Amino acid sequence: MKLVKVGGLVLYDNTLWGGRGFVAKPEESVPMGKREVRKATIEFNKLLTTDHRVEIFHVPSGDGVLICKRVS
Repeated sequence: MKLVKVGGLVLYDNTLWGGRGFVAKPEESVPMGKREVRKATIEFNKLLTTDHRVEIFHVPSGDGVLICKRVS
């Protein structure tokens, strides 16, 4: 976020991980080959939601889009 000016926007795609709902499901129900990607997606989403420099808006359409506005 250092490179984004205050008021600037950053959009992240695929934040709901393919629209398959794997992010919301228990890990045991996710295929073994998809668990690492699921874990990384969850960690990325948590990182952005705890970053006080941004306001976020999650668009739950398709793969999911996360819109971040730099506020400080």
